[in-house]
Amino acid sequence: MSAQLHVACVIATIGRPVHLDTLLRSLADQTQPPTQVIVVDQSHTTDTATVIDTYRDRLPLRRITSDRGLSLGRNTGLAALDPDYDIVAFPDDDVRLAPDALANAAAAFATGDHIGVVSGALVSPPSRIGRRALPTRRTVLDERTVWTAIENATLVRASFLRSVGGFDETLGVGNPTPWQSGEGTDLLLRGVRRGWTVLFDPAILVYETGHQGTPDEPACRAKARHYARGTGRVHLRHHGLRRRLGTVLRPLGGALLRLGAGRTDEARWHWQRAVGRVEGLTGRVLPGAAAPEPLEARRFRDARPPQAPERAMGG
Repeated sequence: MSAQLHVACVIATIGRPVHLDTLLRSLADQTQPPTQVIVVDQSHTTDTATVIDTYRDRLPLRRITSDRGLSLGRNTGLAALDPDYDIVAFPDDDVRLAPDALANAAAAFATGDHIGVVSGALVSPPSRIGRRALPTRRTVLDERTVWTAIENATLVRASFLRSVGGFDETLGVGNPTPWQSGEGTDLLLRGVRRGWTVLFDPAILVYETGHQGTPDEPACRAKARHYARGTGRVHLRHHGLRRRLGTVLRPLGGALLRLGAGRTDEARWHWQRAVGRVEGLTGRVLPGAAAPEPLEARRFRDARPPQAPERAMGG
């Protein structure tokens, strides 16, 4: 049954050709290959096109362009898909998929039309902190646990998207607002409230290949704060006072515990998360010692002026 499901991929890239090459190679090696792959190039350089050209005989590839912003890129890619896809994945350009990832996802979707989203496990380097523990078996996620779903390892049914809509372009890295994350969780929460099932399946494995940073790096702490702003914003939109307080108190407690243990860099990292979530909840970016720009935002800022996007509407 899973072989009957057409799996598409939408990849928004900001100009990391080495990582993109690794991702496309992993898609070409899938036991159930994707039927469409849309690469939304936001780098405005020739490097991305060069990498894509090397895979045109192995993957059904299209390259389009868009203005900056991850959510905008994903929505642009969705609009460019041919309408015959059943499910779509949104891997970032710095991950690779296990060879059976798409086949396992299609098999999970085939267990019921009520399943709108299937999320897999994003495998991070050992140095990564702050990542929530994942279930060890198939589990239905609710409004509380859906925060464990990571867009890099998440696939969405086409009918879910028609029902819920696409990504909120005011959320996510690279968009013009301060809320630099949360677009995926916001999408899933909208679906859960419409009655869709979100399923976690640990058999779907996606591996991070890019450098995610460590707490001793100022850019990593800046990234934590910028991402935390998006987390706070989504909590403001979808959760009540108790959950909002919890999303600030958890990183604040983590900062105090690590400070007491003499782990100063980790304490600063958790502190930036707490401050960022307050900013997202209040809608106000606090003045004072502003964290330096995260690496992703700097890449977007320094890119050449965007070309006119080639938006091909599907359906």
